[in-house]
Amino acid sequence: MRTGKMKLIASAVTMVALFSGSAAYAFTAGDYYLPVSAEAKAITGDIQIDDFSIRFETGATLKFSELVAETFEVDGKELSASVYRVAQPADPALKDGKPLCGKGDVSYIVYWMAMPEQVTIGVFTGDKPPRHDAERCTAYIYKSR
Repeated sequence: MRTGKMKLIASAVTMVALFSGSAAYAFTAGDYYLPVSAEAKAITGDIQIDDFSIRFETGATLKFSELVAETFEVDGKELSASVYRVAQPADPALKDGKPLCGKGDVSYIVYWMAMPEQVTIGVFTGDKPPRHDAERCTAYIYKSR
């Protein structure tokens, strides 16, 4: 009985955090995601992401140097997001040697939740922080593991 109440409280806290528009989602160690989109399944596989890096199923990792923004425009709407600058821009080869971007070194990773229980990872090249999703190299969609 007690376990059920604890799960209910944990679910309520999670829902408040997910739907709060006042702050970006706070990553914790162990945020693991399973691929949903065909691109994510074929290229990245499972991922782990926190405030310091993103790790792909192959073991390739991109470390972040800083969080540069906590909002991001997606389809004309301003959403809570985490916009990270990649410490050492690269375009790592992932599953079957496929590149993460394929159009240059990845310099920014943006994480947002456009739908409940689904996260999108946007991949960006360039020297300036991206402001909206139309600037992306590509995007991958995941669900919590």
